[in-house]
Amino acid sequence: MAQQEIQGTIKTRMAVLVFCADVNSPLVLYFDNAQKVYEDLKALINSTEVKMVEFEPVGPIKKASLLSNKIVGVALQEERYFSQEDNG
Repeated sequence: MAQQEIQGTIKTRMAVLVFCADVNSPLVLYFDNAQKVYEDLKALINSTEVKMVEFEPVGPIKKASLLSNKIVGVALQEERYFSQEDNG
């Protein structure tokens, strides 16, 4: 069997994990400015005012919204992924 040569690079992206009340797994969102979104959500968690939060991330989830009082935690996660180069 012939081996196929795979060309590409390993890249890193940041994901924002949003932990919500009554939900077992976090909402995983990708943003171009993940650090800023993380800081904004952290500040929102400490606020007593309830707001509707809408996200327009890049990636598989295109739009999401939830109430700020349902957010119980937030985290940043660095992920590595393989990106194939387009040679043609």
